[in-house]
Amino acid sequence: MQIEIEWLLSPWALGLLGLCIGSFLNVVIHRLPLMLERQWRGDAAAQLGDAGELQRASACPKAEAEKLAAAATALSERLDKLPRLGIALPRSRCPACGHQLAWHENLPLIGWLRLGGKCSACKAPISKRYPLIELLTGLSFAALSWRFGAQPTTLLWCGFVATLLTLAAIDWDTTLLPDSLNQPLLW
Repeated sequence: MQIEIEWLLSPWALGLLGLCIGSFLNVVIHRLPLMLERQWRGDAAAQLGDAGELQRASACPKAEAEKLAAAATALSERLDKLPRLGIALPRSRCPACGHQLAWHENLPLIGWLRLGGKCSACKAPISKRYPLIELLTGLSFAALSWRFGAQPTTLLWCGFVATLLTLAAIDWDTTLLPDSLNQPLLW
């Protein structure tokens, strides 16, 4: 049992796990800000849909407030009709042409290298950031295993580093720091 745990927490094993986690982090980095922005727009549209409150807060005429509230309600309805967006769904697609990635195109690092950094369908370039995040996560996990050894707390450090890497990439793209990632780091 001890030998299995040592092997599972070895630099090689955690490095491979880090590549896979890095692939998942790419999804989180891309989708979490989109999900938050969609939620915020929906919340704002719902709040602006109350004509009486809108009139009171903006001191505009009743007719204008009702017109603005109707537009906000229409926006809210359009947002509700958008396809569901989550971390797991929809499956990964090319942002240029919408081609759904096959399992082998989604392999960490190998998929990007095999495709030559281009979509298999439309040949649009795929950002170098995807393999970079995967590689950085894999190397970080391996380094943490090498530094702290085969102990369960190493996995906590891996989670901490993965979260910081995700936050840094989201912050780089959007200047947002999502509470759902920030608050667990308070421990």
